[in-house]
Amino acid sequence: MRPERAPCSQPRDGARADGSGSGIGSKPDATGRLAYAAYDVVGALAAVLCTPALPFVLASRHGRGVCERLGRLPDALRALPAPLWIHAASVGETRAAAPLVGALRRRCPALPLVMSTTTLTGRIVAERELSLDAVTLLPIDAARIVDRAFRRVRPRGLVLVETELWPGLLRAARRVEAPVVVVSGRLSERSLRRYGWARPLFRAAVQSVAAFGMQTPADAERIMALGAPAERVRVTGSLKASRRPPAAPATAPLNGLTGRPLLVAASTQPGEEEFVLGACGDLWGLCPDILLLLAPRRPERFSAVEQVVRRAGVRYQRRSAREANVDGETQVVLLDTVGELTQFLPFARAVFVGGTVAPLGGHNVLEPAVYGKPVAFGPNTENVADAARALIEQGGGALVREPADLAAVWRRLLLDPERAEAMGARARAVADAWADALEQTWNLLAPYVGASP
Repeated sequence: MRPERAPCSQPRDGARADGSGSGIGSKPDATGRLAYAAYDVVGALAAVLCTPALPFVLASRHGRGVCERLGRLPDALRALPAPLWIHAASVGETRAAAPLVGALRRRCPALPLVMSTTTLTGRIVAERELSLDAVTLLPIDAARIVDRAFRRVRPRGLVLVETELWPGLLRAARRVEAPVVVVSGRLSERSLRRYGWARPLFRAAVQSVAAFGMQTPADAERIMALGAPAERVRVTGSLKASRRPPAAPATAPLNGLTGRPLLVAASTQPGEEEFVLGACGDLWGLCPDILLLLAPRRPERFSAVEQVVRRAGVRYQRRSAREANVDGETQVVLLDTVGELTQFLPFARAVFVGGTVAPLGGHNVLEPAVYGKPVAFGPNTENVADAARALIEQGGGALVREPADLAAVWRRLLLDPERAEAMGARARAVADAWADALEQTWNLLAPYVGASP
C-alpha cells in the first residue's frame, strides 16, 4: 500500500497480516517461479490458438465486453488515482460485496473504488446497485494481459470476494505492490481437489495474498492446506449474511401478485426447473392460485428454461413480456431479467435455492433467510455447508432430495401461513447470527486502506 496516497488515516506500522510490514505477501520460491513460467506458456499458447476465433466472437452475442477482457479498461477506471480494486465473480459475489462497499464509502469517502467481475451479469449488477467509481470485466489471466492492466491502473490494493484464485491476477497485484486481501473466502473440498492438479502454482499464488478472511473454520483449514500461511488466515464469516434487506416495497414488482401465494425457485441450474415443476404439479390442484417464480442462475439459459416450462404444460409468462402485470391464469413467471430476484423475495411464501439438487455445491441459502423466508434446498450444499446446517438445526430450512419432498414442505407452508411465518423467523434468526461478518471483515481490511479497525 502507498501510505502517502491513502485517503484514510495512514497505515500503522506492523499492521500487516503477514507481520512483515510490507503487506504484499511472499514472492514465489524456485518451484513457484517454474510453475508460473509453465502457466505463462500454456496461457500464451491458448491465446494464440483462440485468436482466429476472435472476429466471430466479436460478431456474436458473446462479443460484449471482449475489449475489457483483453485489457482495454474503461476510461473512467484509467482516470482514477490509485483506486482500491475489488473483484467479484458473478451476481452473488457482487451483491455479497455490497455491505463492504457501503462501509468503505462511509469510512473512507475519498477512496476511489473500482470493481471487476468475471461475468457480464455481475458487471450489470455492480453498475446498478453498488456505489462505485468504475466497473469493468476482469482482464483474462493469459498472455500477461492482466499484468498490463494493473501497471496502467496501479491500484493501492486488491480485494477478492470469496475465492477467485487467478494466479496471473495475484502476481499482477504483487508486481505493483498492491496488497491482496481475500474477504468472505470459501474453498470447498471439490475446489481444493481441483486446484490440486497444479498445487505448486496455486501454492505460489496464495502466498501472494497478505490476508485471508474465510467464512468458516473448514474454509480456513482448506486454504491453509492449499498453501496459505496460517498466520495470515482468519475466520471472519460470510458477507452474504451481512447484507440487510431494504424496507419492503409498498407495491409488488408485478401487478396481480399481491394476494397470491408466491413460491420462488432461486438460482436454478439445469435439471432443477423440472424438479421444482414436478413438486408444484399436485400443489396446483390443492391451491390453484399458486404462482411459481422460476429464476434461472444464468441468463443464457432463459430460452432453454422456457422450453422446459412449455413442455410441462403449465400457463406461463416471461417477466420481460409484460411491463408490470401478471395474468390471473398464469401459473409460472420466468424471471428472465437480471437483478430483480430480491424484489420478489419479500412477497414469497417460501423459497427453494438452486445449485443444491444439481451437483454444484449450492448457492446462497442465506439470501432468502435474510428476508425472513423459509428455505428449502437439495443435498449438494458443500459451498454453503455451515449455513445450510444451521438453517436445518434451527428449523428455518428444509433438506429436500426428491420433488415429493419439496412438495410436502411447500404444502405444509401453504396450508398453514402461521407455520410459514414462524419458520421464516427462525431462518432470519440464523442470518442475524451471522451478521457480524461485516465488522470482522472491516477489522481485517482496515489496515490495508489506511484506516483504523
